[in-house]
Amino acid sequence: MAVDRPVGLRPCHVYDYDGDYLGSFTTWSAAHEWAHLQAAMGGVQGPLEIEDERVGQRRRVWVDRCAENLESATLCDVLDGPTFIPTQPRPAD
Repeated sequence: MAVDRPVGLRPCHVYDYDGDYLGSFTTWSAAHEWAHLQAAMGGVQGPLEIEDERVGQRRRVWVDRCAENLESATLCDVLDGPTFIPTQPRPAD
C-alpha cells in the first residue's frame, strides 16, 4: 500500500532503505532521534533517510552514525543520552 508523503505541520519525514515512508515529525531532532531508534531496534532495513522539507536537507541514518553523503558518515551519539520510549498498554484479554 503506497502512502502519499504528508506536507504541512510535520516537515521532517523518515523513509526506509527502499524509500518507503515511515513517519513525519515537527522537528529535525525528533525525526533524527526516532530514526536512530528504529535503526537500533532493527525493525526496518537501513540505512534510513531523513528529509527536512523546510531547508531541503537529507541525511542517511544508521544505528550509530549519520551521513549527508556516503563519504562523510560520522559517529552520532544521539542514543547515548536518556531516551524516552513510550510504552503501549496491552489490551485486556
